[in-house]
Amino acid sequence: MKNTKKGRPVDGERQAKQKNKLIEAGKSLLDNKPYSKITIRDIANEAQLNSAMIKYYFGSKENLFIAVVESLSAPLLDKLEKIESENRPLYEFIITLSDIINFNPAVVSILKEEVMFKSTPLSDAFINAFPGKVSELLPKLIMKETSIEGEVKANLAAFNLVSLIISPFLLDDIRKGVWDISDDQVFGDEWADYIYSLFINGIS
Repeated sequence: MKNTKKGRPVDGERQAKQKNKLIEAGKSLLDNKPYSKITIRDIANEAQLNSAMIKYYFGSKENLFIAVVESLSAPLLDKLEKIESENRPLYEFIITLSDIINFNPAVVSILKEEVMFKSTPLSDAFINAFPGKVSELLPKLIMKETSIEGEVKANLAAFNLVSLIISPFLLDDIRKGVWDISDDQVFGDEWADYIYSLFINGIS
């Protein structure tokens, strides 16, 4: 008779909760400090878990933050799947992307520190999760809602629109220090109306 080796039973629900706690901890820390300044110990303390759990579940700090990026992109991707049926899909896109950036400082933190000046697995994950997915859909929405025709022009217009939305957050120090424009002024329905009007009228 063959003996079967028994190990510790795996508690899938407990593991899922611990992984999620680590992801949320990473997200929370990114809201207040740069990725490069965050340590394994910081994450473990924030999640109230043993630091060994980070290596166990993710293998490394970078892989954990790749999971953070994926969790941050999920609401945008979910909304993008439904946005084509809206009356003004481009307006809804502006609202959605602005919401994600405004309510998740971690997105801007990674974009500033990792994506703009480096090429790493984390920056690649960010590009695939955010710009990569947006570039697949936004040009189609632009051709549908405007008079623009052709993939090349639609891609340029899409890049222009995304730049209009995110540049106030990337250049926040200059925006606040030089122009005295607060965060509240680059967020919400009034701001979305302004960006939408500027974009639509500018290309007509």
